[in-house]
Amino acid sequence: MHIGSPQHRELFCRTFIETHVEFEPENLPWPVLEGVDLARLRAFPFWSYARSIEQRAGRMVSAFAKTIDDPLIRAAVALQGQEETRHGRLMVHAIERYGIEAPPLDIADAPVSADEFAIFGFGECTDSFVGFGAIALARQKKILPDALLDVFDGVMFEEARHITFFINWWRYEEARAGRTNAFGQAVKALGYHARAAMGTITGATDLPPMPALEDPELKVLVAGITPVSFLEAALAENRRMLARLDSRLLKPQIMPAAATLLLMGIRLLPPRSANVPKAPALIDAAQVDALRSRPAATPGQADAA
Repeated sequence: MHIGSPQHRELFCRTFIETHVEFEPENLPWPVLEGVDLARLRAFPFWSYARSIEQRAGRMVSAFAKTIDDPLIRAAVALQGQEETRHGRLMVHAIERYGIEAPPLDIADAPVSADEFAIFGFGECTDSFVGFGAIALARQKKILPDALLDVFDGVMFEEARHITFFINWWRYEEARAGRTNAFGQAVKALGYHARAAMGTITGATDLPPMPALEDPELKVLVAGITPVSFLEAALAENRRMLARLDSRLLKPQIMPAAATLLLMGIRLLPPRSANVPKAPALIDAAQVDALRSRPAATPGQADAA
């Protein structure tokens, strides 16, 4: 299939539209959380930022769709705008359902243009790759219940659809403009990644500090996560998610390639000295049961801790 052809446009737009799933956030199978599981969920500091970013994305993508002349691409981008808006509503529902303290953040809307859509799209490629690794490790380490992670698994597949649609849209537009040099495209894509990262870093400065959480089990689990285990989990989950989409479609390559190179570099490092203290032993099953049976602190109590 020739990149930039009508057949390419038909494939990436139709695939995106046909894999859309209708649902309302409040009707998803949200589990009842208690004790340490609820405390952990409330303790994560990203809720305010994630809600604001998803709401902002919904407004920007929906507005950008209205500027597109091609009716098929316009319909697909408008659908993505609906999904981004729904992600914002999902965040709002999770915050309200689980009593999470998440003050609103004032994040200015991005200008509406193809260039800003490209910055957003490459930023989603990075965010999705990190999210794939985080969700996979949370499941492997039993940091949060599988029932809750199953809900967010559906959200992550939507992100996989978004970044696959985006990279095909971007390459389609580049090809139609005659910009087909592979090196030039890679340099341009890296520039967009850098601009997206700068926006994320700027926004992250507004994140509230993580509240104190006395959770020995979580400390042990987090201490056991290494750069290698994270990269391996992210790469595996990235492959799993993207494999669910048509194999003829282009898939994001920069983040998986960067992660693979980093992983290779880490593995070439000399082994750590035998004198390095070993990680503390895992707590036993009785301690885990006791921790999970403790009542969750309210947001106010967590702040006072």
